[in-house]
Amino acid sequence: MKRSIFLTICSLFISLFSFGQTSTEQFETESHGSPSFTDNGVIFNVISHVGTFDIQANYPGTGWNGTSIDNRYIDNSNDPASPPSFSIKTTSNLFKVNRFWMYLSALNLDLTVQGTLTVTGKLSGVTKFTQTKTTGFATSMNPTNGYTLIDLTNLNGQNYSNIIIDELRITLGGNYRYAGLDAFSWVKDTNIVLATNETVSSQKGSMSIYPNPTSGPLSIKAENNTQAEIYSQDGKLLKNFEMKKGTNQADISELPNGVYILKTSSGSSKVIKK
Repeated sequence: MKRSIFLTICSLFISLFSFGQTSTEQFETESHGSPSFTDNGVIFNVISHVGTFDIQANYPGTGWNGTSIDNRYIDNSNDPASPPSFSIKTTSNLFKVNRFWMYLSALNLDLTVQGTLTVTGKLSGVTKFTQTKTTGFATSMNPTNGYTLIDLTNLNGQNYSNIIIDELRITLGGNYRYAGLDAFSWVKDTNIVLATNETVSSQKGSMSIYPNPTSGPLSIKAENNTQAEIYSQDGKLLKNFEMKKGTNQADISELPNGVYILKTSSGSSKVIKK
């Protein structure tokens, strides 16, 4: 029998599954000038703090995907604002960072200037780790096309790759004015995160679902017209449908046996049931 157990979850972060999915974004399929990118089904926003950072145009041979030269990456072009700073942030899934590659230089792309790189991980605005790298930067084009590997498994002798965050912030210091980030390797974490302006409703009667468990057919009683989404335990959207105020009929008999997440929205509030 198919089983979908529904229960209200009242925390901001909703646990979905117990393993991570490693992925590396090389930006080759992203759009020039875009302030966001999508990898492994997760949307990341590129947030500019000082200077303007976005996806660079297709300049052949100027990036570094970790094994060979490529064409696209995140950078601040020739923006003179200092000290350059940007974040990679998502509001759909939490994540962990393994490593990424960075070209760090003066605005004229001179790699021999001296500078620093501060890497900060945040979760819901709270700093979970921060480290400033001061040495070990590439000073010539060979052998990595001018890019430096930033490895969070050993950053200043510490392992930060297992820390769950929703924002990775990069800040340059010293004489570094240009930053290019490529081959962003990360792990999809076990949680879905709601945006900071969203809340989870736990009021009784806000939504009821029966039978529980079910072999497929569902009756869902909603207090308002809303959009419903069903997610798998690994955070993938499997099904969505409109619901009217009152009792709605749905069927998930096409899904395999398991536990699923049902998410509905009403204004700025969210109801999430398992």
